[in-house]
Amino acid sequence: MITHQEMVDLYGPDNVVTLAHQEVDRLGVAPQDAEVLANVGLPCISAPFFTTRIHGGPEFLRVIDVTTRDATKHREVIVGGPPGDSGMRFSLSAYERFVTLMDLGGTKPRGEVVNNNLVEFVEFLYRIEMFTQRVTADPAVKEARFDDLQRALTGIDPFSFELPENWWAMALRQLGGDDPEI
Repeated sequence: MITHQEMVDLYGPDNVVTLAHQEVDRLGVAPQDAEVLANVGLPCISAPFFTTRIHGGPEFLRVIDVTTRDATKHREVIVGGPPGDSGMRFSLSAYERFVTLMDLGGTKPRGEVVNNNLVEFVEFLYRIEMFTQRVTADPAVKEARFDDLQRALTGIDPFSFELPENWWAMALRQLGGDDPEI
C-alpha cells in the first residue's frame, strides 16, 4: 500500500487530503478504506483523470444511501471525479468496497466498477502520476515507462483491463497517445 509520505513526496503537501477519524467514521466505510482515507490520503488533483475538487453535486464525501428493490441497503461515498466533467463521479461502495465511476447524465445514472477497492484506486492514481511526472521531465522515456506502467497496473487489477471499453483501459490508451480523449 502507498504511504502518506509517498503521496506527499509525489503530489506535494498541499495536494493530498486526509480525513479526521471522526469524519471517516461518519462515512461508514470498511476498515481498509478508512485506513486509506485517514492515513494515506487522496490526491486533490491527479491529472488528467482524478480530482477531489469537483464542481456541482454530488459533492466530495457526499454519502448516498440507497435501498434496492430487494431491500438491500447500499451506501456510496463520493470520492472525486474526472477533472472538468461535472457529470461523472468516482464513488466508493462502503459495503462492497468497489470504486465505481458513475455517469450522472441522462435519465438514469450508470456506473462501472473501475477498481476492486480504494487501495488499488489510489495505487493506480499514484503510479499514473509518477509516470506523468517522469515523462514530463524526460519525454524520451515515455515508451519504456508506459510499458512498465501498463504491466504494473494490470498486475494490480487485471479486471480493470479486461475489456477495451473499461475506464482504465481507455485512460491508459489516452495516456499512451493511442486515444485523443476518453
